[in-house]
Amino acid sequence: MKFKMLPEEPEVNFQIAPMSDVVFQMLIFFLVAATFSQMEVASDVALPIADASQPKQQEGVTELRINVLAGGQVKVGSEIYPVEQLAAELRRVAAATEGEKKVIIRGDQKAHYGKMMRIMASCAQADLWNVSFATYQEDKSKKGTQ
Repeated sequence: MKFKMLPEEPEVNFQIAPMSDVVFQMLIFFLVAATFSQMEVASDVALPIADASQPKQQEGVTELRINVLAGGQVKVGSEIYPVEQLAAELRRVAAATEGEKKVIIRGDQKAHYGKMMRIMASCAQADLWNVSFATYQEDKSKKGTQ
């Protein structure tokens, strides 16, 4: 009696290369997302132009960012605070962090100047004296082309 030989089934292999590509892509995505979430930058704030603006150079300093929107709302992190409660919030945040603290005020071009003065007074009440304003430097090469 003659038996028929069944064809051998191909061996199933697990491909690791595409899996590692996906893992690295996910890692990069989450690193970038975490970086943007830590920036606490309100995207709807149009910074004013300053000729003498300087890039951030200090390390080891805790930065507290205050965003002032065009309508006058004041954001610390993702929360909007009335200016009257800002000093208490800044005191609370400053007490929760150790080391040197720096306040960066990111004011919209259309924000009222009086609002900035009240924010600076709130920083003084919270005993925060290292205060600076965020601006961006206009690209000199594009200045004449517009």
